[in-house]
Amino acid sequence: MLIHNGLGNDRGFSLVELLVASMVTMVVLGGAVALTSQMQVGYRRQIEQSAAEQEGRYALDWVSRLIRAAGNNPYNLATSACPAAGTPYAAIVFDPDGDAIDDDIRLQTDSNPPDGLLGGPDGACTQANEDVTVSLDHGANSITFLDNNIGGLATIRTDAVIEDLRFIYRDVARNVTTNPLNVVYVETQVTIRTRTINAATGAPVTRVLSQEVRIRGRNY
Repeated sequence: MLIHNGLGNDRGFSLVELLVASMVTMVVLGGAVALTSQMQVGYRRQIEQSAAEQEGRYALDWVSRLIRAAGNNPYNLATSACPAAGTPYAAIVFDPDGDAIDDDIRLQTDSNPPDGLLGGPDGACTQANEDVTVSLDHGANSITFLDNNIGGLATIRTDAVIEDLRFIYRDVARNVTTNPLNVVYVETQVTIRTRTINAATGAPVTRVLSQEVRIRGRNY
């Protein structure tokens, strides 16, 4: 009499089954790793874009405050003793570096304090922020600030995320004007760039931000 103990039909996985199971596992793990990597790249890109946009908006607000205050001239000055005797008073000077590109602006205002001395008396040009130049440093991808009365070198005021800077000048009817005396509104455009690269174009991601302000010193 034969006794069957049920062990005769037990068997392990075949080599083919092990290979198939391994391949399935590798595909699943590979997909999970790829998805995680894509999520990390996307998250990092969002962080970079958010940081660049925040820096661009800071730059717009800072420059706009300077422009808004330009032209204050309660004593009707025609010239100033600072930074040199006989300096013409002008609320706005287009293209102060003379390169025919509107990526810089010079602003004058008798406001710190409003005393009829634009920047201070002759030989003592110590009144800050009354004659300033805002420019784009293309090499540093940053916006710089120079106080023409106090002197010294231009200082960098933004992170290195500014691709371009443009000033657009408009008259009281908001038409573009090339006459500084007719400027009532100034639009500042800032092009920001992130440190991440767009895989499709191979170039940094950019975005244009803008803000228009009215010059307080112009009465129209």
